[in-house]
Amino acid sequence: MLEGCGIEIYAAVMKPKHRTTPLLWPVFAILIALLPVATWAEGPATSLRPVLRPGSVPPPGAEDLLGKIGLSGEFGFVLYDMASGKIVEERNATKPVTPASVTKVITALYALDHLGADYRFSTQVLGTGTIENGMLQGDLILLGGGDPTLDTDRMLTLVRRLRDLGLRQISGRFLVNGASLPMFREIDTQQPVYVGYNPAISGLNLNFNRVYFEWKRNASGYSTSMDARGQKIVPQIRSATIKIVDRAAPLFAVTNGNGVENWTVMKSALGNGGGRWLPVRDPNRYAADTFREIARSQGITLPTPEFSNTANGRLLAADTSAPLQDVMRDMLVHSTNLTAEVLGLAASQKAGVTVNSLRQSASHMTSWAQTRLGMMNSVFYDHSGLSDKTKVTARDLIAALTRARGIDTNFDQRLKTIRPRTAKGDLDPASPATILAKTGTLNFVSALSGYLTVPSGQNYAFAMFGQDLTKRRAADNVANELPAGAQSWNARARTLQQGLLYRWARLGDVTN
Repeated sequence: MLEGCGIEIYAAVMKPKHRTTPLLWPVFAILIALLPVATWAEGPATSLRPVLRPGSVPPPGAEDLLGKIGLSGEFGFVLYDMASGKIVEERNATKPVTPASVTKVITALYALDHLGADYRFSTQVLGTGTIENGMLQGDLILLGGGDPTLDTDRMLTLVRRLRDLGLRQISGRFLVNGASLPMFREIDTQQPVYVGYNPAISGLNLNFNRVYFEWKRNASGYSTSMDARGQKIVPQIRSATIKIVDRAAPLFAVTNGNGVENWTVMKSALGNGGGRWLPVRDPNRYAADTFREIARSQGITLPTPEFSNTANGRLLAADTSAPLQDVMRDMLVHSTNLTAEVLGLAASQKAGVTVNSLRQSASHMTSWAQTRLGMMNSVFYDHSGLSDKTKVTARDLIAALTRARGIDTNFDQRLKTIRPRTAKGDLDPASPATILAKTGTLNFVSALSGYLTVPSGQNYAFAMFGQDLTKRRAADNVANELPAGAQSWNARARTLQQGLLYRWARLGDVTN
């Protein structure tokens, strides 16, 4: 089970297997109408009784589903009629629960409200002198702007622009500045050391702050490499190394020395060959290392990087991200934790907050969510949902979903379109029911929230949260990416969510 469901790609499977894609399971999709803030502020109206379409066979109710599936722990939900402003069904709707990556819905709105849909991140290369006969007479500065989506291929384009200016070497220093955002070595301390969805954060990010470890069996054992691969170029890096060792545990371990992250991996887990992304703890050094290697491949010689807050110089080349609305959409679809944390930090800085910790930034988002979204009983500890200390209520999520259009009229379209399923769990291509939603998954935590349109045309907002914190606390989430029982528990939770969506998709028009 991938806690936090970040983007992580494997070329081959290790033993034990490590799932690498978000646990995205299909259901239904569509648009919302905005409930006036004043209506919800006065409290939700009296719940309506679900009404099935004529001739329909009633699907199992919530309690029947819970009894049949046997999900341990707690489960709550709200189904909210967007047209009438009334709750159709609810269970444990005011209990604070762990939202996991559903947190990213709030982070997206927070970023949009402070930065705007057209905001772009910029990565720049500055020079303190002129280029004469291929030589920059001065320092070269790689200046990060916080871009969470910068990758090796875009860095290659940046370097090629320098080459096209005639740059071949520099007389001064190669300076690297990632100070546009504070640096944190990880998002959450309660995660396995090797998971790529829990990387460091900085003002200079590359490849979601992950390095690619590849191994191949050969006659003498294994060959290994650590690289910052892109589609167009695969730079080998020096800022991270790996060694294969004979041991029973742990799977991976890492130490730091002289600016190098030194990894070891358990030999018996490797099989014949494969690869996986490992997290980077010093993004500035990793980006500098990669930039220098790419420059070398393009005929530009740079000295060993130095790290500085210097940002004065003439602009030589720049790379800009896609607009925030697109970056946010990718974050919501792929559930990328680094992107969520960067967007949250950038929004807090824009609001004038001096950020010294993720908790401090998330605390400001908590206050904002209370004021702007009416989430009076929720508290956030980060922007990605990786921390299980974050708590929300199902009613608070409904309040946020109904106010989202006040920030972004197209917010529902930013969410992932998920295909409907039948009562047996099979894909149902004939179903006219649709959903736009965000999933959330931690070990023994499962959440789903978004917008549902049923065949009658009725529009709903919904929020579902399940958790077994007793089992989660008993599990060793730090040493084990997939503790015993987590996979089956989360599968049952998703089955319960599917059952409720199947039930709700067959509701007729609800009347007073």
